[in-house]
Amino acid sequence: MTLLVALLSTSIVLTLGLMLALTTSLETDIAANGHAAVQTLALAEAGAERAAAELEALASWDDALSGAITAAFYDGAHGVRPAAGAAIDLDAETAWLLCGAPSCAGQSPDAITAARPWGSNNPRWTVYASGTAAALLGPGARAGPGYVVVWVGDDAAENDADPLHDGAEPVVEAGRLENPGRDAISLRAVAWGTRGSRRELEWVLERADAAARTGLGVRVWREVRGALP
Repeated sequence: MTLLVALLSTSIVLTLGLMLALTTSLETDIAANGHAAVQTLALAEAGAERAAAELEALASWDDALSGAITAAFYDGAHGVRPAAGAAIDLDAETAWLLCGAPSCAGQSPDAITAARPWGSNNPRWTVYASGTAAALLGPGARAGPGYVVVWVGDDAAENDADPLHDGAEPVVEAGRLENPGRDAISLRAVAWGTRGSRRELEWVLERADAAARTGLGVRVWREVRGALP
């Protein structure tokens, strides 16, 4: 009986010890995942802010929308980038934004969908800024192994059916404001970080002084969840 009681007691203690170890391990993983997610969101915002600062200096956004010019922080718009343990396919990421699929083969960016309901005014997302966290933050910064991409697109509020140009001055015709998206540009910033974290932001920027074409204001700032795989 003494031996039986000792074995049962040992089993109970062992079970409690294993449960404690498992709980501690899970809490550590949860904390680490939360920390990685916060860092990745900060990286996405830093990339968007860097892109916005360079867009503010442009007299016209047409060349940025067409891809003729890019940010100084830019390592290309095509191919695969290994970062933070992930393989980031820039072509597939852009295709998801343009067509809602990993490739636009056989699909039109003008197609009307729930995510892109503006037809010929759908933004033609173009990579404007891209690179590692270390390249973005510069020498001396304590950057993790993250990667960030910022796409630019014409504001969907425009109705000129020309998403590669900022558009003409808005006018009132027949009581309707034509081309209300003039002097506004959309940004999509996606960052990848450690532990498989991925965060995405959408910004809509507008000229603070449209007449002088100077300054920027933020019309929309929101975090996007589940838009891309």
